[in-house]
Amino acid sequence: MLLKTFAASILLSLLGGGAFAQANPLQGYWQMDSPMQGMQAIVELYNCGDDAVLCGKIAAVIGEKIDRREVLKRQLLHGLRRQPDGSYKGKMKMPARSLPVMNALVQPASRDNLAIKACFFRQCRSGNLSRLN
Repeated sequence: MLLKTFAASILLSLLGGGAFAQANPLQGYWQMDSPMQGMQAIVELYNCGDDAVLCGKIAAVIGEKIDRREVLKRQLLHGLRRQPDGSYKGKMKMPARSLPVMNALVQPASRDNLAIKACFFRQCRSGNLSRLN
């Protein structure tokens, strides 16, 4: 419930700030549909570098053993570049320090849903993100 309340407050603040004038259609706030590594987060996707490169940072997080101060605003996705098939490839680093940097694939399933897969030596984690704005 706390996450939904926080997400609603983000949306209200964005409505007044003209956040819908976005160069890349994936820019904005996305919610993890299910927990990954014991955390459920809202991820902000934004341009980093130029319009062709996206990054994602944690805008909000919940989880039983999560230190919010340690993970908020940490970059989760790095250097996502659009591929000819419409997917984005880059790197993913979970805030837990013991996990390695993983190769990430972000695949738009629809305008409001993304599938994400991150792998390191054939060990993969996957999940879905839903658009909040």
